[in-house]
Amino acid sequence: MTKRDDVTVRTPAAGGTTASAPGAAAPSDDGGAPVSSRTARGGKRQAESSASGSTADDAPSDAPAQDNDEEATATTRSGMFASGATEWAALADPHASAPGGTYSTGVSGHGADIGVLGTDNGTGTGVGVLGTVTNPENSQPAVYGFTQGSGPGVQGESDGPGPGLLGTDNGTGTGYAVFGELTNPRNPRAAVYGSTAGTGAGVEGDSTGAGPGIFGFSEGTGPGVRGASVGPNPGVEGQSSGTGPGVLALNDGSGLALEVQGPATFSRSGLATIAAKKTSVTVSFPGVTATSMVLATLQTMAKGIAVAAAVPDTDSFTLKLTKAPKIDVLVAWFVMGS
Repeated sequence: MTKRDDVTVRTPAAGGTTASAPGAAAPSDDGGAPVSSRTARGGKRQAESSASGSTADDAPSDAPAQDNDEEATATTRSGMFASGATEWAALADPHASAPGGTYSTGVSGHGADIGVLGTDNGTGTGVGVLGTVTNPENSQPAVYGFTQGSGPGVQGESDGPGPGLLGTDNGTGTGYAVFGELTNPRNPRAAVYGSTAGTGAGVEGDSTGAGPGIFGFSEGTGPGVRGASVGPNPGVEGQSSGTGPGVLALNDGSGLALEVQGPATFSRSGLATIAAKKTSVTVSFPGVTATSMVLATLQTMAKGIAVAAAVPDTDSFTLKLTKAPKIDVLVAWFVMGS
C-alpha cells in the first residue's frame, strides 16, 4: 500500500468529464508506487467555489497549485491508497458518498472483504473500533450500520464467553441499552429478534434491580408480549426459583388480569378414588400446607353421597364423604395457595 500525506483528487468543473473511479491507479509525483485517483464528491460546489476565488472546504492554504488543462478543481487531503482498484482509503473527506447523500467523513475505507478493520492485535486491552458522540444535542448514533442487502446492518460475533453485541448506559446514562425500532407500518417483522440453535433462550432478560427482566408494552392493537409455539413446547414460560411468582397477571384497571382461551391444565389438581364402603381418602401432595385451599367434587354418580370436606395438612390433604358408598367413587380435587 502506498502512503501519501497529500493526495490530490481532481474533479471536473461543471460540464466536464468524470475523473477516474475509486481505486484506479495513477502514477505518483515522486516516481514511487502508483496512487489511486478518486472522484471528489460535490464537484459542482467545488467548481463554484473555485470560480469565486475560494478553495474547497478541506483544502489547506499551502495546497500545491494545479494546472487547468483538464478544467478541473482539486481537493487535497491525506490518504492511503492501494495500487489497484480493490482497496482504498481516505482521510478527512468532506464529500464522501453514503446512503442518502454526501457527508463529511473522518475516514473512508473500501476493501474486497473488509472496508474498515479495528483490532487489538491479540495483545491489547482496548476496543477494536470506538464511535463517540460528545455533543449532548446530537441525536445521531455513535456507530451506524446500513445495508441494502440481506444481511444485518450491524453484526457482532463472539468466539469467547463474552456477548456478540453489548449495549450499555455506562453506569451514568438514562437511555436504553439496546433499542429496536421499525417505522414501516407494513413491516411484519419484529423490532428485536433473537434466534438460537443451542439450549439457551432466543431472547433473555435479566434484572438485578427493581425493574423486570423483560418488559413488553403496547399502545397499538397488538399484545405487549406474545409467545408462540408450533411444537410441544410452551409459547411462553415463566419460572421462579425464589419466593415470587413465576408469572404474574396484573390489571389495575377494569379489565381482566388473566384470560384463558382454550383448555387449561394445573399441576396441583387431579383425581382421587375413595373405595367402596370407605368415607375418606388421604392424598399425599408435596407443597400443601394447613392454610392451602382444596376444592373437591364428585366425578361418580352415587345416590345420597356428597363431598363433606377437603382438609389440608402438611404435604397432604384428606377428602371426606357424607357416607360410605357402595361402589368406588372418583373425586376431582384442586389445590390453591401455599
